[in-house]
Amino acid sequence: MKKIILLTLGCGSLLAVALTQAQTTITAWTFDNLSVAQNLSPATSTGSGTATALGMDNTYGTPGPSQNISDITVSAGSSSSILGANNQAWRVRGGPTTSTAANGWSSSAPIGTQGAEFDASTVGYTGLQIYFDVNTTKQAEANLELEYTIDGSSWVNAAITYTGTQGTIKNNTSSALTVNGTYIQFASASWVNGITADLSGISAVNNDPNFGIRLVNASTGADVINGAGTAYNNSSGNWRYDNVIISGIAVPEPGAGSILSCGLGILLHVLRRRQRLVG
Repeated sequence: MKKIILLTLGCGSLLAVALTQAQTTITAWTFDNLSVAQNLSPATSTGSGTATALGMDNTYGTPGPSQNISDITVSAGSSSSILGANNQAWRVRGGPTTSTAANGWSSSAPIGTQGAEFDASTVGYTGLQIYFDVNTTKQAEANLELEYTIDGSSWVNAAITYTGTQGTIKNNTSSALTVNGTYIQFASASWVNGITADLSGISAVNNDPNFGIRLVNASTGADVINGAGTAYNNSSGNWRYDNVIISGIAVPEPGAGSILSCGLGILLHVLRRRQRLVG
């Protein structure tokens, strides 16, 4: 009987390990591991991946041409409890290349071309979840969408959620000047913490070496507004990103199933043998 109990406990432990699949951070950017300075492609704080500023080098001429001068800056107020103390963020912006004012952001930019891209392999993971914080300045663009890619070249709008009071989730189905799908509209100059996206129902993003997300402008032209709901001025404002987290559920090692099956097989064998002896 003692052997049966021990085998039962052992197989139970194996089963628990096999079935316990917690969400794990695959890659994250908190920006606290970096120097406060210009940084066009900040390194990860957890895991591996690449961050790239988008659309800050441009010649839209509204009001003037721009060059990318994105930087790491002190910007307290994000979700500091997520991955430790966070008082730094990545400020994505541009600067003028001539005497004409420009800050990179422009209402002339096509939808989904200005903001930041974060790429990370999801090989070995399933059940993807996205989390991020964004700080908006007074004159920053108000409409942001999240896109994902499975091949590194084509991008798809993803449904996002947010339960705070500094922004509103919207779903556009009518205006050609705003993304067809969900986006968040910021309501004021503040940190907008805890914006999320559940990609667990999208099997194509699992175990994908080419996975990436973009946190970018959801509107163009006349639909581009600031947090006050008025037309964007094309000469000031920026977004600051923090706690950009890509997480998933680790796929069990191939041997785990074999070990579990073996253990259960031994247990069944012992139980049947005991039944024959008792009978």
